[in-house]
Amino acid sequence: MKKTGLVLLVLLALLCRTAGAEIIRIGKTPCLLNPAEQEDRMRRYVYFAGSGDYFHAVQNCADYTASDGMLLVPQGDGRFSTCTAASDAVIRDLKPQVLQWAQEGNEIILVGFSAGGYPATALAVYLAGEGYTGQLVILDGIIRAYRGIHYNAAYYREKLQTWQMTFCASSSQDVRIAEATRQVGEEMRDDGNVTYLPYILSHNAMRSLYPYIFGGMQLPDPESREQ
Repeated sequence: MKKTGLVLLVLLALLCRTAGAEIIRIGKTPCLLNPAEQEDRMRRYVYFAGSGDYFHAVQNCADYTASDGMLLVPQGDGRFSTCTAASDAVIRDLKPQVLQWAQEGNEIILVGFSAGGYPATALAVYLAGEGYTGQLVILDGIIRAYRGIHYNAAYYREKLQTWQMTFCASSSQDVRIAEATRQVGEEMRDDGNVTYLPYILSHNAMRSLYPYIFGGMQLPDPESREQ
């Protein structure tokens, strides 16, 4: 068992070296950090990968480094249904870091794909409660309910009315998290602080948006990304 763990750590280190990134730890959360360029240090991307999506995301870092600095947070738990203890640990460990960035005057952009949508939303609500604004980008990542909270349009309107929000939903009909994202996006598409982008893509094909996220680029028009 110990030998297997050592082999995995070596493979992870090699992958990250090829991606030109550095593995760091914030609290107990392993993260992949691409340092910001000198002129772009007033913006911080925090990207929450989906459950089991870490290596795919790492590999896609090789050619696309966020120009404004990016923190990639793996969920580290393949048992995701609505949420897991892994997401709760990520939220707990990152709270001091994102608050510090906000206090320093950085613009915070929280991005969550699939299972990563929950910690991205939770941290956005936390920062909003502390009086800070930012951007929240959800890629097929709105859960219906967790810990007694209903993640619906009313919740986002109440908690994040000062934030700019982008909801990207796939056309997957058999993925609950995609259905919930579409429902909220459709209901909020006319809100002044919301952009809704429904893509004709499967849930997993939403990963094709990674280059735009990692590259700090504007998300494409849905019609240009049809599957």
